[in-house]
Amino acid sequence: MNTIIYRPPALGDEYQISGCMWASALLWELTNGTPESVAEWQQICHPEELRGRILSSEKTLVATWNGIVVGFIAFKRGNHLSLLFVRREFSGQGIGRELFTRCTHDFNEVTVNSADAAVGFYQKVGFIQSGDRFKKNGVWGTPMRWLTNN
Repeated sequence: MNTIIYRPPALGDEYQISGCMWASALLWELTNGTPESVAEWQQICHPEELRGRILSSEKTLVATWNGIVVGFIAFKRGNHLSLLFVRREFSGQGIGRELFTRCTHDFNEVTVNSADAAVGFYQKVGFIQSGDRFKKNGVWGTPMRWLTNN
């Protein structure tokens, strides 16, 4: 079995990252099925949007297996975790945790607005809920916070 390689994303990876995001969860797990929420999801994982993430100065990292992107993490505004996805067939292997650990070694605090399906993962890596669950653009989120002393 090939090992997982962690590296910064490069231009051209945006298409594989988009595919990884689509393969990470079922659409109904990420949206409530309304046109507004589906449009929001399509925008978030569009290759042009991801290209902007790659070119930004924000932290991003991909996990690859056999040359295929199987995980992706991206931050906004410094320490706000905005995207963390692992392909379903690779979940449970520690890839999400490793992406998170590699990107946060110099952070004292990280915030995230977690999708319902990801709350359990974030709790496992030490996040606590920091506010009330909310709905934005048809998508539910739970604000959470991680501190280095968690």
